[in-house]
Amino acid sequence: MKESLKKNGKGIILMSISALSLSVGQLLWKLADLGSMMGDIGSFSGVMAVFLKVLPGFIIYAVGALIMTVALGYGELSVLQPVNSMSYVFALILSAIFLTEPITPLKVIGILVIIAGVILMGGSSK
Repeated sequence: MKESLKKNGKGIILMSISALSLSVGQLLWKLADLGSMMGDIGSFSGVMAVFLKVLPGFIIYAVGALIMTVALGYGELSVLQPVNSMSYVFALILSAIFLTEPITPLKVIGILVIIAGVILMGGSSK
């Protein structure tokens, strides 16, 4: 396991940052609350208002995608790609903090399974 972390460590860190960025971008889209603005989309100013509300989410999501692309150059795909599933963990935490969504026992079990899988896959490199 130590060898795998040494070999893929930089990629794992970058992929974790990417997963966090993807989750933050999605949170910003959710916070944009576009449903309340859809009636205004008939005008140019309405379209621009929608665009400006979702733009920060797109920027952060795009940065996450770029970091992911860079991360893949620093390790094995079979080790790094499962780290991307940490975005589910980050999304759950962010939604509980910023959207006051409940964390149920079933969600906790799911998150623990994801974390265990990431740890097992991260240590599986030869």
